[in-house]
Amino acid sequence: MHDHLLTSKQTTDEGILKVLDRPTASNQQGRACAIRAAGGAGGADRVCAPCPPALTGGESQNKDEDDVKVDWCTVTWKPEPDEVLGLNIHALLIRVMGDVVGAEVPGMLGYATGFKFYQLSYGALISVGRLDYGGECHQGRARLDLSGTGCAQVDNWLLLQSEIAVFPAVKLTRVDLAYDCIDGAFGVEDAFDWYLQGEFNAGGRNPRYSTPGDWGNPSYATGEGLRYGRTFEVGRRENGKMLRSYEKGRQLGDSTSPWTRFEVEIRNIDRDIPLDILTDRQKYFVGAYDCLQRLINSAPQKIATYQKEGEISLERFIYFASIGYGKLIQVLRTRFSPEEIIQILARPGLPRRLEKSILSGFNAQSPPGARQKKKKRDGKVYS
Repeated sequence: MHDHLLTSKQTTDEGILKVLDRPTASNQQGRACAIRAAGGAGGADRVCAPCPPALTGGESQNKDEDDVKVDWCTVTWKPEPDEVLGLNIHALLIRVMGDVVGAEVPGMLGYATGFKFYQLSYGALISVGRLDYGGECHQGRARLDLSGTGCAQVDNWLLLQSEIAVFPAVKLTRVDLAYDCIDGAFGVEDAFDWYLQGEFNAGGRNPRYSTPGDWGNPSYATGEGLRYGRTFEVGRRENGKMLRSYEKGRQLGDSTSPWTRFEVEIRNIDRDIPLDILTDRQKYFVGAYDCLQRLINSAPQKIATYQKEGEISLERFIYFASIGYGKLIQVLRTRFSPEEIIQILARPGLPRRLEKSILSGFNAQSPPGARQKKKKRDGKVYS
């Protein structure tokens, strides 16, 4: 049994993608440490050394981005019986995302065959989506699932929309639309107030709601102490539409962050999801619940969300690394140079919480004031 690794390297002048066999006895999910790609004279195999992405000034590289983002996308269709789906979808993702590699994996959710697609960063394969097809459970349909990380890498939603529009019997089965209030202009308490005022009422009565998270924490009343984040949810997934508003900054570990995310999840339950939801996002975001118009009318955001997410996550990693290994590093400084310490301790790959931010162009240099903020937190002085 072999996985097949698809790479974006061209093996002919026409750009035909090559399928390469790779043993999988030690790894059923296709997460290889090295990527074999076709290259050089005569198509000889070589190992592609993963390179870190170019770190820009921190702005999102989604060229088609506006205030409302696609944060999840699932599409199904009925492919032709002789279609080479793995190659075709891999080529599609390259057109809308850039460099992507794919590995054949076992199918899931009743499908016979699967492919997982990745982008390479810092020596790690970061999952951006998966394809499943075949088997008797889904009447010959195929399924493409783009995660939040994958959606963040789509450079051109209009191109993706036009490409999938020609798929036979195509259906969007899930789309998540997200809006970020970085500066806290609106928060979870506002969403709760809108609910109490009946502003989520769409059919004669309010939908059900839930309040997961840190709602009972007295630190919210005092404004001091650790706050881990609250969520306010309206609607139910099984009914095809729901809103999640949650304290994104605090979820990432910053107790003082006002950042709140509003996320509408739409599924094709008792409704058809139009394809232009991928490009006319604000219309469908506001159309889900009228009260969300307040968010769109609020002041535009000044900070790219992926940069902000990366800053908060990186700060937390530094903080916990200092607690867990600060004393060890202090000892190592008496025996090794800083460069040697880095060489001893560094490992390839990325922390999972930084994957989405790094792929989106997060500038990993320490943000202004981050060290100062940490001094206030633990009373230590960092050299």
